[in-house]
Order: sequence, then structure tokens, then C-alpha cells
Amino acid sequence: MAKLAALKAPYDIVVKDYPIPQPQEDSLVIKIEAACVCGSDLHLTSMDLPRRYPGVIGHEFAGRIVAMGKRAPETIHCYGGDMKVGDRIVVYPHIACQKCSICMTYGNGNCSCENDWIYGGTMMDKDDRLNHDPDLYPHFKGGFGEYVHIFPNTFVWKLPDDMPSKIAALLDPLAVAMRAVEQTMTSVGGYGEGLSTNSKALIIGAGPIGVMCGMILKTMGVEQLIISDMLDKKLEMAKEISGADVVLNVSGLSCEEKVQKVFEVTGGTGANIVINCANHPSSIVEGLQMVAVLGHYVEIGNAVSFGRIINTELCLSKVIFERNAHITSVVANGPATFDRAFRLLKRHKEIPFAKLLTHEFHSLDDLLPTIKMMRNEDYLKGVLVFEE
Repeated sequence: MAKLAALKAPYDIVVKDYPIPQPQEDSLVIKIEAACVCGSDLHLTSMDLPRRYPGVIGHEFAGRIVAMGKRAPETIHCYGGDMKVGDRIVVYPHIACQKCSICMTYGNGNCSCENDWIYGGTMMDKDDRLNHDPDLYPHFKGGFGEYVHIFPNTFVWKLPDDMPSKIAALLDPLAVAMRAVEQTMTSVGGYGEGLSTNSKALIIGAGPIGVMCGMILKTMGVEQLIISDMLDKKLEMAKEISGADVVLNVSGLSCEEKVQKVFEVTGGTGANIVINCANHPSSIVEGLQMVAVLGHYVEIGNAVSFGRIINTELCLSKVIFERNAHITSVVANGPATFDRAFRLLKRHKEIPFAKLLTHEFHSLDDLLPTIKMMRNEDYLKGVLVFEE
């Protein structure tokens, strides 16, 4: 028997014992070593969305293989060579159907798959096997448990010996940041100024993904990195971890004042790259006005509505089209981007990923209290670490 956390109702997480599953011929089982708390875990925990309760949670996790079916090396896609019992792996949390129009057009693994299933997604039940009901075998289908059953058609990465599992568990949010940055990569000198060594980049929101976007942009050599937020403590941590050139506390400023401040620090041009990681609709209207002519705007924080209805008014011609801006969001992602993010994680000894992990806990009973800390000024990322 082993422990598993499941969402029973809004702000109600129950920890129960279930039989440790055995792998089927085409699957494997890992013992969890670390699992990170995502911002979406707060949304899923706090909002009364249409769903079936209880549901397993947690999609950012890494662990050690303890049992394998004989066909698992064929059915599970492993970066880094053949798997064996005892290897540590980190998991791409999406399983695509390989049959829908998205999969047929863009390849296996695209998380925009029409039938996408996510480990720890709480409410995305596909069939008798791929579901989030903890009471149905194999029970362990999310990262917030002592084990996870890894289904066929999952993408995984073998961990180097020197990579702590809690660093590996950052792969999913880092890949979101990586995808945002990748969408700004255009031909230098073309009509649309994206990522280059003369880019002025603005990150709106100093949460973990915003800071990771800044870390990537700094590593790739942008001329100026600006991060804005409304909390001094968040900005202090963001500057230390990402190496931002400018941090802006925009608390109490009007939309016009925020836009003016960004144009001031960029020398009057606006930002060539704006990546919005703030989870408030007003930040969209503000961010779009901070983009330089022929710049790029990427939406992360409001890319998924989580059931909210967002109504706003703005002059599209003035805010968007007169600038000839490239506007996109991070919803689609895939294993190739995750692999590029994983390669960056391998540099954890020189890039301070560990500083993102501000709230470490060691028991599933502390999961809900940690989720409730997410809006604290000193919080960036919570991580569950099971100690031997």
C-alpha cells in the first residue's frame, strides 16, 4: 500500500492508501522522488469546475523506475537511451491520441490533441484506463502520490546522476517558458523583430514561469531584460535569479502610466518581446500597448480561461494592427520543446534553477497548505520531496 492525494472538493484534498500497482506489459511504475506545485493546481483546487470527484492531481514530477513491463521500452518514448529498473526519469505529462487532426498534422505528443490526457489533470477522463479516478486501478495517475503508473505513449527523459529530482520536476514549467521564447524567434532583420542580441524584452509577472522566461532570454543574450510585478519581494527574487536589467513595481499605476514606464526604460521604443505571465485580464490590454513596432507579444497567464468570462474593450487597430505586432499564446507544446528545456536544466549547476524552489515540503498532508501559500509574497514554487 502507498499514499495518494486526490481532490475531493474545492479546497479539500484527501490522502488515502491504495495498493501499489504492478505494470502491465506495455507500462512501468515509478516511485516519486519529487513533484512540483503548478499554478494550475491552485486553479483546479480552488474553483468549482464541472468535474467528477475525487480526482488525482499533480503533473510536474520525477521518480525512479521500480517495475517495468517487458514491452515498456517499445511503448514508452525515452530520451536518453534505453530504460531499466533503477533509472530516474522525468515525465512529459500529456498523452496524445495519435489519431485526431491535430496529431495527424503536427505529430505525436502535441498537447493540443483533441483527446489529450494529462497525468494529474483531475477531470479529463478518456476511458477505463486513462482517467483520474483514484478508486480505479491503477490508482496512481498523478504526481502527488508515492508512485505513478506510466502508461504507454508517454514521453520521458532519463536523468543524469548529478541532476536532483526536484530540479528535474521543473521540466514542465520550464518547457512552457521555452515555448514562449521559441515563438519570438524570427529572422533577424525581417519584418518582425524577435529574439536577437539587440532585443529589449519585457516579462509581465514575476511568478516562476515569468522568471524562467527571463532566465532563458538572458541565457540567449537579449540586450535588455525587464520584469514587472506589483510586489517588491517577487521582483527582488526575480532579479536575483534571472539577472534582469530592470525591475518595475507597477502597483498603483494606471494602464497609461504602466505603458509610459515601459517606453521610458526602453528608450521610447517599447519592448521587442513582451511575454505576459500575469494571470489577470487587465494585463492583456496593458501588455499589448507595451509592444514595439514589429514586435512580439506572447500570452501565457491568460492563455487558458479556467471558466472565467473575460470582457474588455480596446481599439484593435491602435493597440495591435498599427504596430504590425506578432501575437500568439502558449497552449500548444510538445516533446521537442520539452527536450530543449531539459537540455537547459542540465546546466543547473551554473543556472540557479534551485532558487525557484522556495517552499519545499515532505508530506502529502502538507500539499494543500502549500497550495494555499501560492499568493504569498515570498512564494515562487512549491515542491514535494520524498526523503528516503
